[in-house]
Formats: sequence, structure tokens, C-alpha cells
Amino acid sequence: MRLLDRHLLRSVALPFVIGLLLFVLILLAEVAYNISSTIVGGRVSVDLIIRYLLLRTPRAIVWSLPFGTLLGVAMAITSLAHYGEITAIRAGGVSFGRICASLIFLGAIAGAAGIALNQYVVPGTMEAAQTTLAEMMMTQPVVREAHNQFFRDEQGRFFFVGDMLPAENLLRQVTIWTRDKGGRVRSIVVAERAELRGQVWDLRDGASVTLDERGSVVGRIEQFDSREVMLTSALQHYYAEQRSAAELAPHELVELIEVREQTGADTQQLQVYLHFKYSIPGACLVFALIAAPLGHRYARRGTYVGVVVAILVVFLYNGLRSWTLAFGLAGALDPLVAGWAPDLIFGIAGLILLATEG
Repeated sequence: MRLLDRHLLRSVALPFVIGLLLFVLILLAEVAYNISSTIVGGRVSVDLIIRYLLLRTPRAIVWSLPFGTLLGVAMAITSLAHYGEITAIRAGGVSFGRICASLIFLGAIAGAAGIALNQYVVPGTMEAAQTTLAEMMMTQPVVREAHNQFFRDEQGRFFFVGDMLPAENLLRQVTIWTRDKGGRVRSIVVAERAELRGQVWDLRDGASVTLDERGSVVGRIEQFDSREVMLTSALQHYYAEQRSAAELAPHELVELIEVREQTGADTQQLQVYLHFKYSIPGACLVFALIAAPLGHRYARRGTYVGVVVAILVVFLYNGLRSWTLAFGLAGALDPLVAGWAPDLIFGIAGLILLATEG
């Protein structure tokens, strides 16, 4: 049986690597397109661009592992079945479920690797990518147009800006949350706008409040016409990473959720993204479970039917994931359901197919 498992894993290895690399290249191409406004004009060195793309690679790998698993398992099973190897193995008394066991185990390992990368490697490489992109941004305007943006600085302060207006270097609807070492919000500052004055931002027409450890207001709300605040570093961090909630690391999402819950803000969308941080790598196991019986069932149609199976499964899975994500973000689905429903549905379908094929 160990010989069988090694043979199956060798059959999976090449298409797995091909699928993984293909999807990684597609995702990195998208990253390169997104920063095209930064590197336009040829003022950014090639070395800097390559370094940035390499630092974004671990995150691309996390998103590519499910597709690599799907393509690898589908093509391996299809090829083995097409050339009669699976029939010969089953004639020796080995069930189809046992044949697929090592492939499903591979899916589980790939999923665990994706979660580990997301938790321990991606945050560090994204931070380094942030620093690299900050170097690219040196020649760019201080403010670029954006709306309803959250970001934070090296001090752990969280910022919300309703509107960023590049023509005036102006920020509107600014909120700043400052936390203590325990992560509790201790002060909140709001301002109608923030204007750039050299290296300092001037908050105008605002108010501030101090909170105790229980989140209760201490003293009176202090209103002000003008107050200076250092936002340059925070904005540099923001522009460097240009990350949405979907791109934050799991621990960053948990931290942001805790901060917003302390202020009574809605965290539905952030919780949806947090569940997807784990369900996407979990799709590796699901894809292995569903690709094996599908590849075996349609193997007689050709050795490359595995590619077709992989494309169809990815298309259907991404379609369902898009719907659950949309309903989750809209508040129509519980974050847990929105994040894990695609994996659950495809996992059940895989188990049914595996039972009927065996």
C-alpha cells in the first residue's frame, strides 16, 4: 500500500506544481497591474519591482494551493484511469476510496500549509512588501483619491477617512482611535476634515473624548477648531499596502474586529473576511475530495479531461463563493455560513461522488 501511495503522489506532483505556478503567475500579474500607476514613467527600478512581487508571492501561493490540488488530483486520477492502472489496482482488491485516500490526505496537508502560511509567513512578507512599495510611492502625490478607508500607523492607532481628495491634499470625515497596551480604545478623535501643512496634518472642526478601561467616557467631550496630528507615517503605511479587509492577515482582522466592537461599530464584513481566510485554504481538502471521483468517472473521454474538470469545479466554486461573500457582506448570511458554505456544499458533493464511484 505504501508503494501505491508513493506512485499516486508521484503522479500528482507534476500537475500540482504546474497548477500552483500557473495560478501564482496569474495572481502576480494582477498585482503588477494594480501597482501600474505607481511604476508608470519608468522611475521605479526593476529590482524594486521584482522584490515587491517576490514578497507578494507567499500570499499568492495561499490562494493558488486549492487550484494546484484540484488540477493535480484531477489529472493524476484521469491519467491513471485512462490507461487502466486504477482498474488493475482495484482488481487486486483495493477499493477506490483507499486509492483516493493518499490524494485526499495531500489535500489536507496543502490546506494546513495554506493556513500556516497565512498565519505566520504572509504577515511578515506583506509588511516587507509594504516597505518596498513605500519606496515606489516616494514620487507620488501625498493623497490619492479614495473613499471610506481604514488604516493604521506604527503606534497601533486606527484611522478612518471618508474621502481623500488629491487636488487639495485634503481628508474629510476623519476618525482616529487610540488604544492602550491591552488593546482597549482609550480615546477617539473625530474631525470634519484634515488639511496638509508641510509635514503635519491640521484637523479642523473636530472633537475628542477619553475613555476608561470599561469604555465609558471620562470627563467632557472636548471640541476644537484646529489640532495638529502626525498622519504622514500612517498614510505611508496605508498607501504602501493598499490592502482591503480581504487582504489583511487573520491576526490583523481579529485586532481590527476587536477595536471596532469596542466602539460599537458593525463588524459583519470583517468577520466574513476572517472566515474566508481559513475556508480558502480548506478548499484544498474539498477539491481533492471532489476531483478524484470526477476525474475517474470521465477518464474514458481522454487524459486531459482532468483539466476540464478542474476548470469547471473552480468556476462553480468561485461562483458560489462570490454569492455567499456578497450575501455575507450585505448581512443576509451569518459570517460563519458565508465563509464555509462553499466548502461544506462541495465537500458533501465530493463524499457522495466518492461513495457512488467506489
